[in-house]
Amino acid sequence: MTDDTDAGDGRAGADPTARSDALDPYRLLGAVATVVALGGIALATLLDPTFSWTGDALSHLGVRDRSALVFNGGLVLGGVLGLGYAVGLWRCAAEDGAHTVEGDTGTAGISAGTTGAAVRLRAALFALSMVAMAGVGVYDLTRPLHGPAAAAFYTFLTATLAVDGVARRRTATGRVALAFVPVHVVVWATFLGGYWPVTGLALPELPGALMLAAWVWVVGPLPVLAVGPSDEERSGDGS
Repeated sequence: MTDDTDAGDGRAGADPTARSDALDPYRLLGAVATVVALGGIALATLLDPTFSWTGDALSHLGVRDRSALVFNGGLVLGGVLGLGYAVGLWRCAAEDGAHTVEGDTGTAGISAGTTGAAVRLRAALFALSMVAMAGVGVYDLTRPLHGPAAAAFYTFLTATLAVDGVARRRTATGRVALAFVPVHVVVWATFLGGYWPVTGLALPELPGALMLAAWVWVVGPLPVLAVGPSDEERSGDGS
């Protein structure tokens, strides 16, 4: 009888397909969360004819009669659903020990203990970003907690990308996630430095939202569009 022990983690009978199936409901939550949140923003811009990409913040959509319900509701519902996706990110550690899940596995060169801690920290930071995103919808622009909630969302999102990118730096998608971090920092640094020809926050806010969607759908450790093994798995390169 052959031995099904996985050489990478030493566990018998490890089945990547079964692990992936178990995590698919969390992928669905991530997909719906991003569609609801970003779709709510897009629809709100259409509902508010006075909205200006160069002169407004996205949050202005949350205080105008025509767009407020869609904008705020999308952020709140997206944040709640995103917490479910965060549970899936946490389960990446429980399901696969030292590895991330099928679709972009591989934390080659990092010990199991370090990887488990990074996976859980990544999940916790993402959960905090979702709480903050929901907070932006709960506390609109006229409320004192709106500003802290918005700042926390972008801060925790950037931290999530940084931890994930470092943990999966040996993979192509991990490096993409890590590259998002300086890009996001530069976006805000150049805006705050007065280098953008706009007065509103809407355009500087947009890259972070798009990075969130790209991470959940394609480049993260639990991608919605998981179509097969990673490049590292196909090549067999574990170095």
